[in-house]
Amino acid sequence: MIFCAVGAGLDLSRAYQTRQKLAEVAMLGCQYATRSKIDAPVAASNAGTLQDTDYVGTVTSFIQTSLTSQNLAQTQTTSAPFTFTPGGSSQITLTATVPTLFMQIVHVNTIPISVTATCFTTIAQTNASTSDYLIQEGFETHVYTNVNWYEGNGTVQPYSQGVVTIPKITSFNTANTYTGSNGATWVIMGYCVETDLARAGGSDTTAPQGSYTAELDCDNGSGTAGDSSISNKQYLNVGEYELRYYFRGRVDYPDYDPTYICGTQLSDESWATGTNVNYNPVTNNAKNNQIDVFLDADQDNSAPTHLINDGTMSLAGSNLIDSCVYANNWVQRSVRIYVSTPGFYWLSFAADGTNNSFGGQLDQIQLCIGTCPGSLQDNFPFTASESLFEDTFESPAYTGSPYNTNGNMYNSNGTSGTESSGWPSAPASGWALAPTNQLPYWRKSCAQGTQCIELGWNADSLISRPFLLDPGYYQVSYDYVSEVTFPNLSGVYCGATPSLANITSLSSQNNSSGNIWDVPSSVGSSLTEDTNTVGVFMSQAQEASTPNLNSTLGSTTTYTNPNGTTTTTPTVAPNGISLTSYNASQVNPLLDICGYASAWQTRSAVVYIQKPAYYWLTLSALGSADAFGGFVDDVKLTALTSPYYSTYSSSAVTIPVPTPQPSSDVNYTGFYIVADPLEPPAP
Repeated sequence: MIFCAVGAGLDLSRAYQTRQKLAEVAMLGCQYATRSKIDAPVAASNAGTLQDTDYVGTVTSFIQTSLTSQNLAQTQTTSAPFTFTPGGSSQITLTATVPTLFMQIVHVNTIPISVTATCFTTIAQTNASTSDYLIQEGFETHVYTNVNWYEGNGTVQPYSQGVVTIPKITSFNTANTYTGSNGATWVIMGYCVETDLARAGGSDTTAPQGSYTAELDCDNGSGTAGDSSISNKQYLNVGEYELRYYFRGRVDYPDYDPTYICGTQLSDESWATGTNVNYNPVTNNAKNNQIDVFLDADQDNSAPTHLINDGTMSLAGSNLIDSCVYANNWVQRSVRIYVSTPGFYWLSFAADGTNNSFGGQLDQIQLCIGTCPGSLQDNFPFTASESLFEDTFESPAYTGSPYNTNGNMYNSNGTSGTESSGWPSAPASGWALAPTNQLPYWRKSCAQGTQCIELGWNADSLISRPFLLDPGYYQVSYDYVSEVTFPNLSGVYCGATPSLANITSLSSQNNSSGNIWDVPSSVGSSLTEDTNTVGVFMSQAQEASTPNLNSTLGSTTTYTNPNGTTTTTPTVAPNGISLTSYNASQVNPLLDICGYASAWQTRSAVVYIQKPAYYWLTLSALGSADAFGGFVDDVKLTALTSPYYSTYSSSAVTIPVPTPQPSSDVNYTGFYIVADPLEPPAP
């Protein structure tokens, strides 16, 4: 009897869990069915038209998707889970049968489960006439007549009045609040909230919404305040939500322009430690503009706290869901939130940069049921087909005909559009060259201009340089020709992979003699036919070893490895490849490879960037280590389009990034988010 009782309890528990999942899906379905964007056409129609059929199908599809996401072990058996009477009511009915394990002893083989939820009794009772927004904050509460005003702890003062006494806020207190748009209450922790008027000639010339923006690294009128946070408490039911907000940096970091640096986790931005600041009076501060976003379940009527980056104070927030370090123009962020445990939650924004009263700016915060109305801003910082970088290897000019072996790649800066110093300014010092900073320049019959370079002389060499890139599609192109030509070879051995380029058929042929390209002169020795092989790679700086720039001709190259060590031998080689069993998913994927061509070939590849970061472009000799290799000329990097457009998705090489992977789930207590989604949310 005890065994039967315990077993029955377990069976009933499984049945209860199944019913709970069905109930949650029914609740989600009703929330979805009553969203204004979904039911507005039906509310306007009230007739049994095609619009109504689409409405039922749309909601039914959402229910099926929700059931899948709940990992329901049993099959939902109601054939028409969502029913709607034109002009009248709607219901969701979900059923399932749970098989028993222990109750079969008493001849109970299954437990039927049924859940019914009434979404509305008439279409007029839906959200069609109300807002999908839980929060709409544009910091437009106060209208100022002076162009330099700020809001601090509820008191408005002009900068011209000098120092204003505002006590530093050290703990949460409902009296320390900012009353925002639509009467929303934001609890302040830190110093104050500064609202700035967008104005010509100011640090912020535009506002995404209205005329004012907020700065959380606030000023008390004399530049002696600092980092603060704002928090708003909302009741979130089980379901899907979207957070949108605009961010830009007030302090300019020219090494990062024109890109933005944002991510789901702080690890996505750990590399952004530049201190080259172009903003007086700020000097030598890293991450000055950083603003972090948190979502935390309410525990004691206040949000939990965290210690800011410089360790000087605690501000609101614990569960980080988004962060931005820099943007020289307004970028719009989107965070998709899925709540599984209903309750009160604190949404917090905290200035986590240097505590010096100069920081990042916020505007148009939106927290929406489902997804927010309107299209997301495309943050891609480049125009389509914009040339970001080109190196024709014409500067510096070398002498010698046709060969000069004293090439110093540190001095080869290349160009970027109208800029002669390279783009961005961080890699303007030229290429890193390994294993030593020395290679030959060829000065005869190059593809572009009068100079090109050889990869493969004095052991298999590589050249690398970093580019700061935001998510999107880019094109890498270059010109290639073999230094050594073989009488018995014809055709072009180039492709996206070693197999497509037929590289193995070259490497298997031994003891072949040849001539130096475009010079009627024998190489004077026996060579393997793979001697000319050159591969092009790209990897994120956090994933593969990166060679360090060295200006000294002939110096040995060191590498910075992903674990932070510095060695002369890379732990994750940027040009590591197996020519016989290439792994396309390696952290340093191959973009293109050429093993042989007796005439210049223009090659190109499309790459897909998933996170803001530095990405290293590497061109490397891969053939037999001897005194010969492939010639390379006119290396280019071109911006194509943002990740919102998939024109190139089928042909692009995706560059691996550290976890969390884009569009993966990141779990927290009571909810989860989608990490770094690369596509706008569906309406």
